Amino acid sequence: MAKILHPSESASVSEPVGKPDKAARASIDFLSDVPVTVSVIMGRTTITVRELLELRAGSVLEIARPVDESFDLTINGAPFGKVEVSVIEDTYGLRIAEIINPFEG
Repeated sequence: MAKILHPSESASVSEPVGKPDKAARASIDFLSDVPVTVSVIMGRTTITVRELLELRAGSVLEIARPVDESFDLTINGAPFGKVEVSVIEDTYGLRIAEIINPFEG
């Protein structure tokens, strides 16, 4: 199970998203134990079947994404936001840089 660091546990976490009011919270509490799949998409590239068949351990695939750009965060395959990768002890961590509002635009 993933460990979630809250702003009080990390000095460099940006402003937290506002908490829902009590009525909104009560209406979604029944969903709190539903598992969701969180994925980070670093990038995509297109290769030919020939190139695919030539891949071996140690092969490197270049993706067209600048090094300083944040990564896409999806929840159950749907866009959720942007994250920056950080290192927490000996594992990777994700710092949420932006949350996408599905009702905008």
